[in-house]
Amino acid sequence: MWKKKRNIAWMIMVVLILVFTAACGNEKNNAATEKQAKTEEKAMKTFTMANGKKVEIPVHPKRVVMPYEFLGNALALGVKPVGVTQAVMENPYIKEQAKEIENVGNPISLEKVAELKPDLIIVYLEDQYKQLSKIAPTVFIPFGHYKDIQEEMRVFGELLGKQKEAEQWIQQFEEKAAAAREKIKGVIGKNETVGIYKLQGKDFYVIGDNFGHAGQIIYNALQLTPPEKIKQEVIQGPQWKLISLEALPDYAADHMFWTVYKMDGTEQAEKELKNSAIWKNLNAVKNHHVYEMKIEDIWFSDAISLEHQLDLVVDTLLSAKQK
Repeated sequence: MWKKKRNIAWMIMVVLILVFTAACGNEKNNAATEKQAKTEEKAMKTFTMANGKKVEIPVHPKRVVMPYEFLGNALALGVKPVGVTQAVMENPYIKEQAKEIENVGNPISLEKVAELKPDLIIVYLEDQYKQLSKIAPTVFIPFGHYKDIQEEMRVFGELLGKQKEAEQWIQQFEEKAAAAREKIKGVIGKNETVGIYKLQGKDFYVIGDNFGHAGQIIYNALQLTPPEKIKQEVIQGPQWKLISLEALPDYAADHMFWTVYKMDGTEQAEKELKNSAIWKNLNAVKNHHVYEMKIEDIWFSDAISLEHQLDLVVDTLLSAKQK
């Protein structure tokens, strides 16, 4: 009987020792995991900016302040910044999500940015770089610097530690673009051209493939063809060009995407334009191939906006064909 009790006591002791050892091991593993997580959180890497300068940034930034114009890129990668600059106009595709993010003004408020304690700041105006880089690591990305959204998203993937998510977004966007090109086959003739035009105030502009206004969708995603003059003087040049009404026929396309940015005098200028013989004699006007777009729907060129604009442009072309 005594031996039996001694054996039970010995077994209990062994179990207790094993449990204690396992607990210590788990505690050490948890401590090591926590230490590794903290180390990774503080890890830095070198990023080369568009101007060639190098800057040290967090590998996995947690508190990002950035321009509103780039907000859709971050959201598409699953990152919600703590602060964004005030928008020139509301982006209809992300305005609800933007309401939850702190507005740091435009021009940007250094005090507001500092209060947010960012670990990464992104700017597209170089004169803001020096001031903001005193608060946190700051990266300068000029608007429209990268050739297309695919290149831009790879840069944002690197900036935000979301390279895998960036590649996934690019793949699904390219698949969507390929499907869209199939949908509009036959809507635009093989030898027909497409142009983007804007009336702003009393001024008339031609827009290229990387200056918002759905240019990346029309020329890159859908691979539609610009008139040669637009290709040479706008797309291969400054991405926008101010022209006179008299010069419009030289830049006119078979299909014209038309937007109006309302300012003083715009309403009267548009009325005069559309009543002019020059406008009425354009082939696009005669053939009902002028597509009027809301400026806020095509103004932005971030990832989320471009996804929606791809649907919008395709639907616009298909609807026009059915009329």
